[in-house]
Amino acid sequence: MKLNLRSIDLNLLTVFDSLMETGKLSATAVELGMSQPAVSAALQRLRLTFDDELFLRQRSGMQPTPRARQLQGDIREALQLVRRAVSAAPHFDPTTADRRFTLLGEVMFESAVMGNLLNRFAEIAPQLRIDSLPIHPNDPVKTLINLEADLLLDYVNYEHPQIHQAHAGTEELVVLAARDHPRIKRLTTKRYLAEPHVILSRRHGKQTSLEYALGQIQMERRVQASVQSFASMPIVVAQTDCLATVPKRLGELYERAYPLRCHPFPLSVDPIPLKMYWPRVLDNDPAHRWFREQVSAVLV
Repeated sequence: MKLNLRSIDLNLLTVFDSLMETGKLSATAVELGMSQPAVSAALQRLRLTFDDELFLRQRSGMQPTPRARQLQGDIREALQLVRRAVSAAPHFDPTTADRRFTLLGEVMFESAVMGNLLNRFAEIAPQLRIDSLPIHPNDPVKTLINLEADLLLDYVNYEHPQIHQAHAGTEELVVLAARDHPRIKRLTTKRYLAEPHVILSRRHGKQTSLEYALGQIQMERRVQASVQSFASMPIVVAQTDCLATVPKRLGELYERAYPLRCHPFPLSVDPIPLKMYWPRVLDNDPAHRWFREQVSAVLV
C-alpha cells in the first residue's frame, strides 16, 4: 500500500532529527524554538506515525530505539534535500556569487592547495571565501553528512552511502633534509635508514596513510620525534640532522621556503591515492559542482 504523505506532518521530522542529535526534550525545545510540552506532543505523534516508541527515557536522556537508529539516516538526508531545494539558487555565477566553501583535511592541504585556489578565485570569483577545517578531532564523514563541510581531501578510504567520492590524483614521497646536512649529498637507502627521523603523530590512534605506505616496506627507521602536523616538520628538520618523509607537493613548497633539500624517496613504494569526498545531497548543486572542479584543477 502506497503511503499518503498528506497524512504525515513533515514538521515532525525536524523534531525527530533534533532528538537524535541532542538526546533531550529540553535541548530539542531550545534548538527548535518550541516549548517542552510541544516537543513531547510531537514525540507522541511520531510514535503513532512509525508505530514504535522511537525514544526511551533514561537517566542520561532519551535513548533511541533500533527503529529510530534505522530511520535516522534517511530522515536526515530528506531534511537536507528539502533545505537545499529551498535555499539553493537555480544557477551559479562565480563572478557575482557571495558564498563560503569549507574544505576539510590535513593541515598540509592548506599549504599545498589553498594558495592556488585563492589565485583562481581572485580571477573568476572574487567574492567567494574558503574556510579550512582540521580532521581532528572531528569525524570527517559525519562532518560531511551534517553539511558542516563541503569537501574532504584525504589519503584514507571512507565508505558511506551518504557521501560520494572521486579520485583526485596520487601522491609521491620525498625526503627532507637540512641543506647543509653533514652526511647527505645523495640520499641512499642505507643512509635513509641510518639517520634519525621526524614523523607525523598518528590520527585517532591509527596510522596516517603516509605511515601506512611506509609500513608496506620492510624497514625500521630511527624515529627520534613525532610532531602534530606537517607544518612543523620543515622547521624541525632545518634545525637538526633529522630527516622527514613528506608528500612531494608539500616537500617542494618547503624546499623553496626553508633551508632544506628535497631528496627522492630512496625505496620503491606505490604512489598514494588521494581522494575527494563530498555529501551526496550536494552532488548536483551547481555551486558545489563548480567548487569541486576548481579543487580538482589545482590538484593535477
